[in-house]
Amino acid sequence: MIEINIKLNNPPADVAVATLETEIESLALSSENLLKVIHGYGSNNRGGEIKRQMLLKLKKLKIQGKIKDYFPCEKFRSASTYNIALTKIYPELILDPDLLTRNPGITIIVLNT
Repeated sequence: MIEINIKLNNPPADVAVATLETEIESLALSSENLLKVIHGYGSNNRGGEIKRQMLLKLKKLKIQGKIKDYFPCEKFRSASTYNIALTKIYPELILDPDLLTRNPGITIIVLNT
């Protein structure tokens, strides 16, 4: 799993999302299956602007077929049918500390490979 920190140096949200989109495009021809995005959760405990804009962009990218799926780590429920299937395909997710703690500042993207 590749990891990218789009909140590094506190860029404006549009710059952070553009960085993410560039990374997804560059990984399109790789054999990587997963991208772990560190976007932070915002200082107001309601979710930051980077996360909000990123989730909107990921929704569009999924509809366009540029990514297979994505899930914010706080939505990960180990008992769900989807997540059981996902961890069987990508067992490295089971050991990810951010996923295990359902870190709201992290999102996992399932790439097209």
